[in-house]
Amino acid sequence: MSIKKLILRYAPGGVRRTLRDVYFASKLVPGHLYDYRRFLAHAGLNKSRNAQAERAARITLYYHQVEKGMSLAEPRLNFGKPIIESLFSELEGFLRDYGVAAPATTGIAALISYIDFHQRHGEQAQHVREPLAKLLARHGLSMEQARDWSGGTLPTSRAEIEQARHGGFKSFFESRHSIRQFSGGVVAPDDLRRAVETAQKTPSVCNRQSWQVHAFSQPEQMARLLQIQSGSRGFGEQASAVLVVTSDLRSFLGVAERYQAWIDGGMFAMSLCLALHDLGYGSCCLNWSKEPDADKALRAAAGIEPYQQIIMLLAVGTLPEQFSVARSYRPPVDQVLVLH
Repeated sequence: MSIKKLILRYAPGGVRRTLRDVYFASKLVPGHLYDYRRFLAHAGLNKSRNAQAERAARITLYYHQVEKGMSLAEPRLNFGKPIIESLFSELEGFLRDYGVAAPATTGIAALISYIDFHQRHGEQAQHVREPLAKLLARHGLSMEQARDWSGGTLPTSRAEIEQARHGGFKSFFESRHSIRQFSGGVVAPDDLRRAVETAQKTPSVCNRQSWQVHAFSQPEQMARLLQIQSGSRGFGEQASAVLVVTSDLRSFLGVAERYQAWIDGGMFAMSLCLALHDLGYGSCCLNWSKEPDADKALRAAAGIEPYQQIIMLLAVGTLPEQFSVARSYRPPVDQVLVLH
């Protein structure tokens, strides 16, 4: 009989558990070190590397904050000045080094949309208008050219969304947006059940279906969760429900599955967004890439067990008659699809 079998047969339960923990730690640590080295070497953590993909990601981060601000029900005039300064800085270097290309073009389009928004409200937004005119001139561009680029916000309506939802899968999928304007109507519990039931068809590793949805509709509870998440200022208070999507770590049985919770949980969350869209509700995914203190605070506020991995939050609500959504650039398919 092997040593392993002898231990499993004769060692006390506590000893067996400790030995198993030691064994799996010896397997898990090298995997995490491998991930750590790759992330440290290649992720956009260090601005001094100046890789094109990192610089493009920073531009996208900044211009999307401008888009998000303008997609609120009542944007504050002259919002986001520090972000806009950072965006200008990144745009200048990107255009100089890589030419007139996305996402710089989308960043410029978002700034033009920002100017137009302020002009409609009797403001000139000179802190954007003047540096943008100089930036375009330095690169042989004009405001008229840039107006054709995709970026900023897109006006739409509940009726348009409703019509698109019934136009086939592509139309249905493309009509789903991150909604940051809600009308304050109730999200019916039965509809929430239907959406979760539909989302349960999501594929998962070996069909383990590790996901769970924690639903909150009391204003005080929602306000506390959204405060911890901190990414829904200006619209979160309009939501009728806040959902916390989690994935049960007990469902994953091997060291190689150390990130499967995020994969399965993320896929389920997307299905849930689409199911809510099918029922006529709007939703906005709220990022949960957080440091440990925030994770602990949300667990305490939402009553989420330690074995549940928090995937993301969803703000859910009813659609107003007229509203705006972010009009973010999508890269061409040939840039996304690699045929081997």
